[in-house]
Amino acid sequence: MITNAIMREQLIKKFKPEALQSSIWMHTNYRTGNIHELTPEELESLYYSFFPKQSTVYEELNNQYAEQHLKSLRSVILKDAQYIGLYDPDDWGPFNRFMLELSPSKKALKDYTASEFPPLIKQFKSLRTKYNNSAKRPGTKEWYHKNKLPFPSEN
Repeated sequence: MITNAIMREQLIKKFKPEALQSSIWMHTNYRTGNIHELTPEELESLYYSFFPKQSTVYEELNNQYAEQHLKSLRSVILKDAQYIGLYDPDDWGPFNRFMLELSPSKKALKDYTASEFPPLIKQFKSLRTKYNNSAKRPGTKEWYHKNKLPFPSEN
């Protein structure tokens, strides 16, 4: 545990008083320029802006698990979107437009958090079911897509 006195000492040792004073002024919204008048919260915030905390192995592992979980949730969405023909690896336009206009949170897939995925997954599973039901009827757009046939001419 690092104390306030050690934080002050390291800041004073690393920076010139003029530079430190201007940083303190900006950091405290021009309340003070003196390092000894900082509240413990302000001092800690200022200190960690110049000396970032090193993340522990547990935090790093937890971040990796969270990122892997988000990737797996995104892959579920992309798999269903590709299955129904909404997403093509060469053309992200229709998929991105769908996500911004018709998805539950109306934002890009990369901006979704883990807690926002259940309604989106539900929507895509519903779209997949409707696609499968429609693909059983010959002549529909879904039937042509599922059987990889060219669409007929509109003439």
